[in-house]
Amino acid sequence: MNGKVRTGKIMQYNPETGRRIKHESGLIDWFHNKLKKSCTLPEDYNLQQSFFGEHLLTLYPDKTVAIVESEKSAIVASTIIPESIGLATGQLNGLSIEKAKALKGSTIILFPDFGSYDKWCIKADEIVLLVECKIKISTILENIATPEQRAKGLDIADYMIEELKNKTNQSQIHSCSSPDLQSMIEINPLLNILINGLDLIEV
Repeated sequence: MNGKVRTGKIMQYNPETGRRIKHESGLIDWFHNKLKKSCTLPEDYNLQQSFFGEHLLTLYPDKTVAIVESEKSAIVASTIIPESIGLATGQLNGLSIEKAKALKGSTIILFPDFGSYDKWCIKADEIVLLVECKIKISTILENIATPEQRAKGLDIADYMIEELKNKTNQSQIHSCSSPDLQSMIEINPLLNILINGLDLIEV
């Protein structure tokens, strides 16, 4: 809100696969925790989390907001679809009404990771009742995930990177006839590499 850094999330990634290391040696830590231990921050410091990338909302108020779960996915999305702002919830349950207050007036597309669709649909319904915004939800991962991908926990970054490599267009887009999205496609035809195949539901 005031342009100040709240904390930093410390994670380890495999440099060969680009996937996060999730075993014990790769556990997540937070910069504010380290500052507490060094007595730089008071012990009663209360972190109020925001979306990863939330500072971009004031810089690009007219851009469509793409919300994903992981910070890596937000970076990938912003790189591949520069017409949108990539935000991340940071975790499955990170899509909250409190955070969503920052999205007032925005057009939003949610890209839940595989297995998160139902929970994010429920949360989206709650958000649109309390926050003035438009939300669409992608079902692409629920629709295309293979048994192997389901077991590995397919995320939207995996899908976007694979789509960009293969340039496959196997499905159709629903509920994407808005002028904003169409103008984005006209400005950057490469956007079709990703959105052809997305099944979007407007909430």
